[in-house]
Amino acid sequence: MSIQTRRLACLVLAGVPLLAFATTPDASRPPPCKHVHAELVEVGATEGCNAGLASCFLGEVVGNHGLVGTTHFASDSAAAGPATSPGFISYGGAFEYRTAHGRLFMRETGVTDPAVVTAYQRIDHGDGRYAGATGYFFVSGTKSQAGIISTEVSGELCLAPGRP
Repeated sequence: MSIQTRRLACLVLAGVPLLAFATTPDASRPPPCKHVHAELVEVGATEGCNAGLASCFLGEVVGNHGLVGTTHFASDSAAAGPATSPGFISYGGAFEYRTAHGRLFMRETGVTDPAVVTAYQRIDHGDGRYAGATGYFFVSGTKSQAGIISTEVSGELCLAPGRP
């Protein structure tokens, strides 16, 4: 074996432990995040709401990364918008995404008027696949005169390490 071949072999062998170390999972790393986009359709309801609620919004969501299922929203606070934006209402409440893989529990804060809705949803916690998840979604769309709310959802979903 020539000197150059031996040197190359030593360099390659010396790098093998570093390569193995670089691919070892690190619990201190932030969770892998995925860009989410979905379509969400909701309607106001007085039946099918979570226990103890007289009214809520029930919906269906179809999106990527397994975000397919039903939704539940209940406002727990609201206030009139600024005087210079008549007709707007700001609100907050608990929002749930219910999928075959688990549930995401969000805190939603938004603004609405008779024709539009826009909101920010922050992941509070989850179960199943979504246990330990973090992230946020933006929701924006329209409300029909029939009371159907059609929105688009986009944002970032960060699953806990080890979650598919």
